[in-house]
Amino acid sequence: MAMYSGSQPSAKRLADVIQSYRPAKSLKNSSQVVTSLDFDDTGEWLLAACDDESLQLYDCKLGKHSKELFSKKYGVHLARFTHVHTNCVYASTKQDDTIRYLSLHDNSYIRYFRGHKQPVNCLEVSPLNDLFLSSSLDNSIRFWDLRSANCAGLLNIDSPAQIAHDPTGVSFAVASHNHSHVFLYDVRMFDKEPFAMFPLLDDDFLKQFSYPPMMPDWSKIEFSNDGRLLMVATNSKFHYIIDSFKGELKCRLHRKAPTPVGRDGKWDMLKASGDLCFTPDAAFVVGGQGDKGIAIWDMSMKRLDKDKNLQPSLELDSPKGAASVVAFNPRNHIFATAHREVSFWLPDQHVSLPSPGQD
Repeated sequence: MAMYSGSQPSAKRLADVIQSYRPAKSLKNSSQVVTSLDFDDTGEWLLAACDDESLQLYDCKLGKHSKELFSKKYGVHLARFTHVHTNCVYASTKQDDTIRYLSLHDNSYIRYFRGHKQPVNCLEVSPLNDLFLSSSLDNSIRFWDLRSANCAGLLNIDSPAQIAHDPTGVSFAVASHNHSHVFLYDVRMFDKEPFAMFPLLDDDFLKQFSYPPMMPDWSKIEFSNDGRLLMVATNSKFHYIIDSFKGELKCRLHRKAPTPVGRDGKWDMLKASGDLCFTPDAAFVVGGQGDKGIAIWDMSMKRLDKDKNLQPSLELDSPKGAASVVAFNPRNHIFATAHREVSFWLPDQHVSLPSPGQD
């Protein structure tokens, strides 16, 4: 039975149904830990990369597992759909640091992107075209075009960073934890200086946890779809939302607990891809909070306190364990979470499936 009908967005506003979300179906295909999730442009397919060197493809309409593909020789992480739902790119985790362009239809490689000398920690496809960005532990950011194996551009940095395209595909952000700064670059002038630099220091807040104040590791950076906000996710009990035009701190998102990453629960940049995301309408942020379920923050920020701290407006139980990876469907009111299994969450009135955990 289908999880939803059609491929168009629901006529209801997300704000009208956000409180009714529950896990509609959970799927477990092996003992793998899921390290990344990505929806295709149509919202009909979900792709998971797992630490058993497998790719798992899910049909979002039917709420079913569709296909399993293996990359035993090279490993797999950060699997991202291209703008063709039958193709993806992903980072290798062993043997070499090549990015691989794969046809999910026949499990054949279309192209290899070689250049990084150490593992890739971030991989993002442009929302505009066939360009994509990769960031690596070799302290470089590379620009690629799916149509060519040659690197289209190189940006050398002095430490590994998180990267994100803005919604227009014209600029991109580089979040440098080492510098506690977010840098904005024009894609057309990537070899020039950044056109904006936003410090994110927050010592007055951080000194209550340690002295000297220590910024927690950053796990992800993401623009809201309206381009106004920029999320800097961390591996701690709080995240940051900043103004993407001015760089001002808008709020800290507080949660009950950080989410474990990998099998041993230890923080590892190479096993993380972020446990929170904006909703497509930019009205909410959805994220994991360890074994305490799902937190949802309202970006109207009506509950913001005088120190710019924002508590969740809603918390949901997660019966299938921690949500170490979270992704929201771009076309429908569905989001997915994963750790050892993938769960699809829907507003209660849309659910037409068996109870959670049943196939």
